[in-house]
Amino acid sequence: MAADRSLNVAELIEGTLARPQILIAIYLCSLMFLEGYDMQTLSFAAPAILREWNVSRAEFGPVLSAHLMGYLVGAIVLSFRGDRLGRRNVILGGVGFFSIFTFAAGFSSTPAELGLWRVLAGFGLGGSIPTGIALVAEYMPVRVRATTIGLMFVGYNLGAAAGGFIAAATIGSYGWQSVFFIGGLAAVPMLVLLYISAPESARFLIVCGAAPERIAEIVKRLRPGIDLTGVTHFLAGEEHRKVAPGSLLTDGRAAMTLFLWFAMIASFTGHYVITAWMPTILADDGLAIADANSAMGFFQLGGAIGSLLIAVLLDWVGIRIVAFTFLLAAPVTILLGINLGYAILVPNMLIAGIAVLGGQIGLNALCGTIYPTFMRATGAGWALGVGRLGAMSGPVVGGYLIELGFMRPSLLLLTSIPFVFCAAALVGLSSAKRTSDARNQEDVVLVKTSGFAH
Repeated sequence: MAADRSLNVAELIEGTLARPQILIAIYLCSLMFLEGYDMQTLSFAAPAILREWNVSRAEFGPVLSAHLMGYLVGAIVLSFRGDRLGRRNVILGGVGFFSIFTFAAGFSSTPAELGLWRVLAGFGLGGSIPTGIALVAEYMPVRVRATTIGLMFVGYNLGAAAGGFIAAATIGSYGWQSVFFIGGLAAVPMLVLLYISAPESARFLIVCGAAPERIAEIVKRLRPGIDLTGVTHFLAGEEHRKVAPGSLLTDGRAAMTLFLWFAMIASFTGHYVITAWMPTILADDGLAIADANSAMGFFQLGGAIGSLLIAVLLDWVGIRIVAFTFLLAAPVTILLGINLGYAILVPNMLIAGIAVLGGQIGLNALCGTIYPTFMRATGAGWALGVGRLGAMSGPVVGGYLIELGFMRPSLLLLTSIPFVFCAAALVGLSSAKRTSDARNQEDVVLVKTSGFAH
């Protein structure tokens, strides 16, 4: 009879990057595509809705932020459940919520009704996105973990870009409702794909003490030829703990967490002024609505390019590259306030997307990498959720500034300021992360390898 033996799944994952691991990241890219489309949908439809419903920009600002309130609550509530109940079920439930209520938004007839559907759709994404980031992080070797998460967010930019081009092609002929119907229906095949193909996190199951038989099934999917004869115990190289509500602010993590939250709020504030109001700002400045939406499409394509660059550099250089990117975003944003015609606007929007959204993707990747497995979904969820405070305030403040008569140059100048504060917070985060690791001795070697403490 063969002797009982143990298998370290963390060492298995840290070895050669296998096809099943890559496929998991690709599957979860569909989540990012949905988020990108969702985050931009209403801003693309806003000019047409404002005219049809005859509401002011200031009145419509809270509607633009409604899905962000839902995202905040979903990220905080559901991601915590993802650290208790598992990643997979939270992801699937969140996508289902998004599909149903995004489709329902197309039947809205008042701002209040539209806002309600947007809150519920955002609640679903708020749970599935941070939990999806945690799932992918736990299947990637540390040496490429941030790179992979960053590359996943290319799906976000592609989804947002697709929203711009779809809006430009459909709103004129089929009305603003079309972008919501398309988004809700597009989520259905993605939900089916995730249900069939996405596994539970093996690291999570080990840390939570799941049955060895369940873990063995997943290990065989990761390494089909592996011999598990006699394996009765699986290891993850991490402590077996359950997340608690105060875990993010204890054990020396308070400063690191607070710097991360501040950086997220600042970055999302500037980011969402641009994504929520830029089509309307451009239209008010004399640009055709179709051209304004297409310009935003190039902004998102620039974000996809920036995501690729920052994703690769993040594992090599560390937090410094994200801080530098946000410093660069400030003057680039100011340049968007200069009206030089559509031919110059397009490359300017592309470059702005590289800086603003590329930096945001790098920051999002940090959320999924700086916390241990037992609290990774909660850490990512709270950071992305708290960041939505900035995302909610950005559209509201932007709407009131427009109503007060601020013109394109001054609006974009003010929008650049949060990016400077974000860069400063990231410098503090880098120092706090080193201090936290020195105190807790958690993943010190891995942090040095990935460069996050640089």
